[in-house]
Amino acid sequence: MSTTSPKFVFTEGTNRYRAYKFAGFAMLALLVLIVAFAYNDTGSITLFDNSYKLSITRVTKAISFMVAILGLQVVAGFTGQLSLGQGFFFGTGAYISAWLVADQHWAWFTSLLVVVPVCFVFGLLFGIPALRIKGLYLALVTLGLAAIFPSLIKLDFLLPYTGGAAGKQVDSDFVPPSWLPLDGIVDALHKLPLIGQYFGDGGGMSSKEEQRVWTFLMMVMLALICFKLVSNLIKSRPGRAIRAVRDNETSAAVNGMSLSFHKTMSFGVASALGGVGGMIYVAELGIASEGDFTQLISILFIVGMVVGGVGTLSGAAIGGLVIAFVPDWASSTQNLPGIPERWLQGPTGGLILGAGLIIITFVMPGGVVSGVRKIRDRFVRVLPQTPALGSSADDGSQPTTV
Repeated sequence: MSTTSPKFVFTEGTNRYRAYKFAGFAMLALLVLIVAFAYNDTGSITLFDNSYKLSITRVTKAISFMVAILGLQVVAGFTGQLSLGQGFFFGTGAYISAWLVADQHWAWFTSLLVVVPVCFVFGLLFGIPALRIKGLYLALVTLGLAAIFPSLIKLDFLLPYTGGAAGKQVDSDFVPPSWLPLDGIVDALHKLPLIGQYFGDGGGMSSKEEQRVWTFLMMVMLALICFKLVSNLIKSRPGRAIRAVRDNETSAAVNGMSLSFHKTMSFGVASALGGVGGMIYVAELGIASEGDFTQLISILFIVGMVVGGVGTLSGAAIGGLVIAFVPDWASSTQNLPGIPERWLQGPTGGLILGAGLIIITFVMPGGVVSGVRKIRDRFVRVLPQTPALGSSADDGSQPTTV
């Protein structure tokens, strides 16, 4: 089998590698700015005579899904416990934040001081059954947890806090600081050649548009913090332990790792992240409604994780975008090359979505991230940093010459 050398090779720790990483971060920042200012109002992308809607509101909604799927990656992707109850914690975080902000007049980010520990404790409690059951039985138990959530929030003693079937409305918005020159930024972007026309007419932004942009930017920052924390966790000693539990429980136990501790803690971390995702969701939509937190959302989180890539952080980001956009875009598809138009009339969104998932499973069995990495490896390769020759051991002893 012939191998092809990649065009670019970087070694960790070198200036070229730092420039490569900086370029990636710069492209991400540019993408965030484009989404924030070009799609502040509802826009559309045309493909094969189909119009697909894109707006900053939908992207912020996708960010909430990303954080929830990130939590699911911790418990399922890295610890190996199949949980279908993430929607329960997603809804719990949404309702707690909605109640604190609407009735107690808390700030959105301040509500996380309650959301995170409450969801973490709930996760620990519901993670206890995972010590005795696993596999499909654990999936069934956690799915039941997600299924009862819409009924729980309609209980009489919870109506003052949840609003029951009418939902919990929140009028509080993110107000950008006066020193932030959002109008100046959008005017500068409007003057850019070739792409300036996509950033409005240069006439400034309304207060509502400024609030949408500020909300989006704040949620991007919150999501980046969550991803960074999980990245540090996975690289740490506890992170290596939970991956060892996933790969081989017997071997992990023999090496002195507490299976019960790491399993329950992974449930707690995953649940806390689910609660953060719920806060982002209700902060953007302005209402927590029981119809948004059925067992379907838990299943969609699993779909997003699998499509994005199980056990990958970037897979959570891809999965959030998939479940936020693909179902709606699939139902908006009316024309496809080689397919008679009459076949695409009616409720074909589910059919297109299902067919797409099947194709992705066969073409990219490791998820979208795995497929992208295979393509990237043909052009870019990153080598680990080589330790200096003759480096001494941790105890200061000299290397032995054989």
